[in-house]
Amino acid sequence: MKFRLALLILTMTAPLFAHAEGGVLGFIKKVGTRIDSMTIRGVDRRYIEMPVKPWQVILQGNINRSVLEMDALVDASRLERLSRDNPDDDISGDLSWEPRIKTPVSTYVGVWAGYRGYGFGYSKNVGGDDGSIIKFGLIGSSYGATLRIHRFSTKRPTVDAKSSVSERQNVTIEYPLDNPMYVRLMTFDGYYFFNGKRCSYTAAYDQSVIQRRSSGSLMVGAMYYHSTIDYVEDHNADFIYLMNDIGKTKHYQFSLGGGYAYNWVPCKGLLVSGLGLLMVTAYNRLDVWRYNSNFRQYFMGESNTISDIPVVTMDQKSVNQAVRDVLRVWPMEDDAYEKQYSHAIPVIDARLSVTYNVGNWFFNTNAQLHRFSFKYDEDKGSLTDWYVNASVGIRL
Repeated sequence: MKFRLALLILTMTAPLFAHAEGGVLGFIKKVGTRIDSMTIRGVDRRYIEMPVKPWQVILQGNINRSVLEMDALVDASRLERLSRDNPDDDISGDLSWEPRIKTPVSTYVGVWAGYRGYGFGYSKNVGGDDGSIIKFGLIGSSYGATLRIHRFSTKRPTVDAKSSVSERQNVTIEYPLDNPMYVRLMTFDGYYFFNGKRCSYTAAYDQSVIQRRSSGSLMVGAMYYHSTIDYVEDHNADFIYLMNDIGKTKHYQFSLGGGYAYNWVPCKGLLVSGLGLLMVTAYNRLDVWRYNSNFRQYFMGESNTISDIPVVTMDQKSVNQAVRDVLRVWPMEDDAYEKQYSHAIPVIDARLSVTYNVGNWFFNTNAQLHRFSFKYDEDKGSLTDWYVNASVGIRL
């Protein structure tokens, strides 16, 4: 159906292009000329060089990792089973519980194609998790906007579980999941350089222009961030319990702020660029879905067995496969879904890039760190997303 619709639209619009001055090629040329003028408008050619060849084709390698951290105060009665099995431990009062999910460090390879800073990129994983990265960029002389969508799933997250109740419960383990955790991260950011005529963002991050002299610029920026983390499966019942009964989260955040960028050119062809943005959230919302399970009921002391199969204690890394096969998860009867809004909090966006240009070829490595925080009454947490790119490209 989608193919037929696209074909119909193409058939209807083709005559318009055919009768336009110069036809389709003429139209494309006009668009290219318009982009060229937007890119070089107001640029000081002593500082920024515009390559004759406008296209960039880049082969990229990427490593990345995401860390979700939640810190909450809960009643220690959640560990009723541990209290029975470990009578020497004083398990009472409030429990300070800090579960953290760390996805494996993952490797991606992909390609980027662009015209004067306007382009599209796609990367696919080759190690770590199972996912993809899609990126769109619209970058001019003083402004720019990028959209990055990262989807992946993983079966081997690392979990730090720290408790104030008993030292015996402080553990850091690689937690194997029978069913994968699904993660979707979307970041849309825009910026404006006040000294864009002499300091270029695109020279450092997509190499559509070349920085010839060192220069810096104050900047303002805005960012919209959205994440979805979902691991709701029967076989993940023990993991959901470990995460304070949360099986799915969605985070929405919009931030505004300012910062500074500096492009250092120590010698011809070499560029070292650093950028730092400190923003404050104007909108910060976290949606959580909570789930009950027969595993939870056992550790809450509401039952002595799970389907007549004895359950191992939390001191062991995981329950055996026989128990996993009978685990069941269902939404909480009360407070199954909760929407929470946070106060204004700081957001950090830091980037570093090294580029070397030689003829029509260029080599680049760059790193980016996003740290998003949230705080709601007694609960707080953060999601840290970082990646490092290495690339080689040619101008055409």
